[in-house]
Amino acid sequence: MKNLYIYAVLLCLLGTNCSDKFLDRNSLTGISNETFWLTEEDAVMGLTSCYDGLQNNYLYNGGPWEKGFAMMDNLTDNGGHFNWDGWMAGYDIANGIHTPTSSLIGNFWSACYEVINRCNTLISRIDNIEMDASKKEIMKAEAVTIRSLMYINLTMTYNDVPFIREELTMENADQPKTERAAIVGEVTQDLKTSIEVLPVTPEQRGQVTKGAALAILGRLALYNESWDEAVDAYKAVVDLGTYGLYTDYTRLFTQSAENSNEIIFGVRFEGPGLKEGSSFAAHYDTPLEAENGSLDLANDFYCLDGKPIGESALYREGPNDLKNDRPDPVRYENRDPRLKATLFVPGMKWGNNNAAFYGGAAPSRSTVYVFKYFNPLQSSNDSWDSGQDFYVIRYAEVLLSLAEALLEKGGYSESELFSYINQVRERAGMPKVEDVEGAGLTTNELRAMIRHERRVETAFEGLRLFDLYRWKELKNAVDRIEAERGLYSNIGTYFLYEKRNYRGEQEYIWPIPQAEVDANKNMEQHNLWK
Repeated sequence: MKNLYIYAVLLCLLGTNCSDKFLDRNSLTGISNETFWLTEEDAVMGLTSCYDGLQNNYLYNGGPWEKGFAMMDNLTDNGGHFNWDGWMAGYDIANGIHTPTSSLIGNFWSACYEVINRCNTLISRIDNIEMDASKKEIMKAEAVTIRSLMYINLTMTYNDVPFIREELTMENADQPKTERAAIVGEVTQDLKTSIEVLPVTPEQRGQVTKGAALAILGRLALYNESWDEAVDAYKAVVDLGTYGLYTDYTRLFTQSAENSNEIIFGVRFEGPGLKEGSSFAAHYDTPLEAENGSLDLANDFYCLDGKPIGESALYREGPNDLKNDRPDPVRYENRDPRLKATLFVPGMKWGNNNAAFYGGAAPSRSTVYVFKYFNPLQSSNDSWDSGQDFYVIRYAEVLLSLAEALLEKGGYSESELFSYINQVRERAGMPKVEDVEGAGLTTNELRAMIRHERRVETAFEGLRLFDLYRWKELKNAVDRIEAERGLYSNIGTYFLYEKRNYRGEQEYIWPIPQAEVDANKNMEQHNLWK
């Protein structure tokens, strides 16, 4: 099987568009399945197409003007397209002015369903091929797991959506919506079945494994407040004994760490020059002013003593901090090391520039830039065709999610809860919970601590928006960015953000794309968006 995977990947790397070839085979022309699904190599190409779909610019890739998961945090209090606002994909969602015709609403829907259709085609056609039965079941389980991930994305945004588990034809293309709860129930069972089949160890980087399926099951359960299910799934990941934390957080989001056992599932890219590269961290040999972090996020990284900047004796501000043009770099000294691995702030250097670099093609209006995944030592050309993988699920997320699920379930052991949080903190060089917050914390204190740790650990990994949705914290997030805009709006050209709005419950459910409503006779728009 390893040779077959390598064969398929090589075809892509050598310029053969495996996804197009696969889609040509699946065109709805009335040709029988058997005509084009004859060999094991055909099945491998089909499965490769499922993985290839994850590289879509509106999923786990995408440059600065598209909206893949790497930059989905720009719709939240973690950041924004403050310099390029008004036309970047998703700006209207961030500002609370989106409609069913908004570009990201349609593109994200299409990207997810493209992957689902590829998976369904593989699942429905592979049984026609004579090949080893165990290999066949593993390949089907990989496709089912990828499909499950897409349904998590869809139900967390659009809520009720068409639940398609068969290959689409002209006859069954008009699918109605299915209630979210029903989809979650079916996907849960799909994942449990796949977990029993999938191997613990991948044959190559980026392949779905038992641990990946368990972690995706845990995410599904966590997002839907099935606390027992989430705890069981996440503990099963831990009990595999396969995963750990990479020793250096500051180097984690580089190609040197792609094979780390912290990466439970990542979307694989190869480049430059191989036509399989990523562009989600593309730049122009400077910090990219199109991708702004928020000052609110920067301020949320604690000092090295584990205390917030408003409480720590280690925190300092320069005499003109935020009075003339930008923050004084001294405010970013003695801070959580994850700060400068996540955000590019005043005082940092870009690449081999010997001076403290500040400003891209234009200074960031928020005074900080996104830095996670960006490589200043990589040329601009190579950054648009990079070999950097995108990490869909890391072990650190599993640990923090397990802590959250245990808390919300109740009946937890505080020492067990602390052990998961401490692993993440200590890897980053931050003190233990016991040494700062102490013991005997209330549920609300623990909840706030876990949510803070999740924010600073996973910023700009595509989790923040869904976290705000499920915690019903979007209104507070909007208010924080509005406060940032209003408080500092007198500082020259800085903090001149477009206004963010909160229109109530409809902000938590994306509308069905208008094009889908128009084309599908069985599709009805959500009540909140009629």
